[in-house]
This record gives sequence, structure tokens and C-alpha cells, in this order.
Amino acid sequence: MKFALMLGGTLLGVFLGFFPGPFGRPKPQWWRMLAILCVAATTILGILPPIGGSMTDAVIQGRADSTKAVPVYVRTEPSKAVADEHGTVLIPATDARASQVQVMIRAWAPVADELRSAGDGTAVIISVRRAGSDLVFQADDVVAVDPIITLPYIMGLEERARIIFFHVPMSWVAVIAYLIAMIFAVRFLRSRDLNHDDMSMAAASVGTLYAILATVTGAVWAKFNWGSFWNWDPRETSIFILLLVYAAYFLLRSSIDDPDRRARLSAAYSIVAFVTVPFLIFILPRLLPGLHPGSSDDTNMGPLLSPRSDAINPTKQLLFGLSLFTFTLVYFWLMNLRVRAARVQRGVNALSENL
Repeated sequence: MKFALMLGGTLLGVFLGFFPGPFGRPKPQWWRMLAILCVAATTILGILPPIGGSMTDAVIQGRADSTKAVPVYVRTEPSKAVADEHGTVLIPATDARASQVQVMIRAWAPVADELRSAGDGTAVIISVRRAGSDLVFQADDVVAVDPIITLPYIMGLEERARIIFFHVPMSWVAVIAYLIAMIFAVRFLRSRDLNHDDMSMAAASVGTLYAILATVTGAVWAKFNWGSFWNWDPRETSIFILLLVYAAYFLLRSSIDDPDRRARLSAAYSIVAFVTVPFLIFILPRLLPGLHPGSSDDTNMGPLLSPRSDAINPTKQLLFGLSLFTFTLVYFWLMNLRVRAARVQRGVNALSENL
């Protein structure tokens, strides 16, 4: 299901990127509105829904670090609360996703009052810490009451896991962009049609923009997760090398004035450059030890590529599929604008030469 949603979101975005109509014309209004709505939905759903873990998450985290608070998604029964010797009350609670898991939540008056106002059986997200036992947890505060959508708790990532909806799609779409650039480079060499050169150049341009944005967002995430913006991790190093490869592509184009010669040399370079993409993105980072999941010294492939069905919950699967679709649509919109701008510029240059 997970891989079907990921592949489906990407392929649907690619299909709508090329259709309807010729690529060099403006996208229809319904297409643009769809892209805008998807951007809004991805942003809102990727940022706003609260994280609600399971009691199992709280137990595992509590055993590792009892001072660490974990937001858990539970149903409480405050009417059955009993006072204890600590001046708090013990409130029975069950895991909202696994009703057979029952624990006691120790709460001070403000939290207890908020749970009482919510009522028995209401789903709530409570920030809790392990209180010396796997069956008793100290409540710090109530995060959300009866949330419509919740995201899973990923130990070690917590709120930082939201980057999956932004950083990862940009990285994947950048790879698709370089593939499209190579395909149109081949088509140009076969047809000598400068329109295909426009497509190849535009695909590489927007793809490089996506690669830069993926690098920047990854660096910000690394600062909070690893303590430094740049760690020369193999994946960081490989994306840096890839950016240099395509920077040389644009330097080559800018150094040649003749359109036909520029297109021929650029097409040949684009084909050779793409050969480095799968090696730098998929192979090299897995051959060397590093900080990213999937490195040679890390058996964890990450929640997205893990074959385990519980590595990422259905809600996050749907949202990630939506984010792939969204960033693919936006990519093709930007590519469409870049192609049209290139053709207008070529027409202006041809007109100025005839005057």
C-alpha cells in the first residue's frame, strides 16, 4: 500500500505535468487551481496535525530516557479517577489505537480538570513521561482533544519527522527532473529541434532548484537533529557533487552563443551528467558509513523505504503520497514557465538579428 501510494502520487503528477495540451502553452485554469490547492493541503496537513504516539512508544522512550515526554493518543476515563499520596489523581486510560493496552495517567489538577471537561472515552493527546513503571505515566499537559488527524510518533525524530513531507519529495522530484532533461537531450540529438533543447534545459534548471531546496531543508533539519548544518555525510557530499556537475552544465550553456552548437554540446553533457545521478543518489551513500538511514553501517532504511508495514502509518502514507503529487505538479508548472520564457527569449533574439 505504501509503495503504491508513493508511486501513484508521482506517476499521476508526471501524467498531469505533460497533459493536457502542448507543453509550451499555459496550463489551464483548473490545472493551476489544482496545484495551488495541493500546495495548501500539503502545507497545512504536513504542519498542523498533532503527533500522537502509542503507549508502546511511551514505554520504549521512557525506558531509554524517563525525562523525555511523549505525546500519546489515548482515551481516558476521568470519572474513575482516584487520588494518590502525591497530591495528584490517577486516571485510567487506554491506547486509542490498541484498546487492550491500559495504563494509569497521573495528573495534577489543571490537567485532570481538562480531561474531566473532555469526558469519558474522548480521544485525547497527552504529553506523558514514564513514572517508574510501564503502567503509570505522569501527564505534563493536554496537547489536543478529539483530534481529526494525528501523525505517528517516531522515536528520535518527533516533530522533526514532518520534514518527510517537504525535503524527501523535493529530492525525489529532482532525480525525475534530471531524467527528463536527459530524455529531451536525446530527443534533440535525434531531431535537432531546439524546442527539445528548451525542454531539456528547463527540466535541468528546475531540477537543480529542487536539489538546492532539498539541500537547504536537509541542512536545517541536520542542525536540529545532528547539531550542525553540514556534516559531510556521504549523502550530503554526494548531493554537493551533483550540484557541481549540473552547475558545470549551466556554465557550459552560458559560455556558447551559437544556439545550435550550445544545444548540441549541452545535450551531450546532459546525457553524461545523468549517468552520475543514480550513482551519487542511490549507490554511493549506501556504500559508505554515514548519518542518513540506509548507510553501510546502518541497517535502518528509514520509514519510507522500510518493508515493514508499520514503519509509517496509513495517515502519513496518504500525506506523503499527496506531497509527492504536489511537488511533482509544482515542478512541471515551473518547468512549463521556464520553457515558455526560453522560447520567448529565442524569438526576441531572432527578431533582433533580423532588424
